[in-house]
Amino acid sequence: KLFDELEKGEVDGVPATARTFFRWMAENNPDNVMSIRLKILEFVLYAEQIAYKKGGMTYHFSSRQDYLPTIMALDGLDALRDWFLNKMGHACQNILRKREEKAGSIIEMAEGYIKENFHRDISLDEVSRTVNISPYYFSKIFKEGTGKNFIEYLTNIRIERAKELLSTTEYSMKEICALCGYADPNYFSRSFKKNVGVTPTEYKHA
Repeated sequence: KLFDELEKGEVDGVPATARTFFRWMAENNPDNVMSIRLKILEFVLYAEQIAYKKGGMTYHFSSRQDYLPTIMALDGLDALRDWFLNKMGHACQNILRKREEKAGSIIEMAEGYIKENFHRDISLDEVSRTVNISPYYFSKIFKEGTGKNFIEYLTNIRIERAKELLSTTEYSMKEICALCGYADPNYFSRSFKKNVGVTPTEYKHA
């Protein structure tokens, strides 16, 4: 459970689970402090290995040379627990930052693709394939990153373009529909009124 939460970057779950695990060790092995020292070192090294692979943590040959002397010098279970929680939390934060950076890059790519192709009949599946992630994960991070789900975001782009065309051109309603990705003028009119408050015709002549 602890390493599963770590890989997901769950910054609230990792400290709680790590604390629970340490409490279990302390309660069941109060006289075997050396084993506790070794176990927390083992867990921290494995957590950092995950951070090297999945996060942005950079491996340096000598960066952990003080780990063993430090945990051997720590006096008491409270000090060992604090060191353990600190290291686990740091590894988790590193993974989370990397995930957020990656998600941000994916969202930027998706937004660019949508803005270039909104005039076509594009779908969430098509955009998720373009950014090379699953539709489920794409839907999740896109909503988190933009505040809108895919359909809401696409509709907003289309409606804003329609408003621009209605205000600055003499295109027919059918032409504007096609330029904004709508195949059905009636559906376009309903969507426009729902989002703008007036029909396309009313907006054009306002």
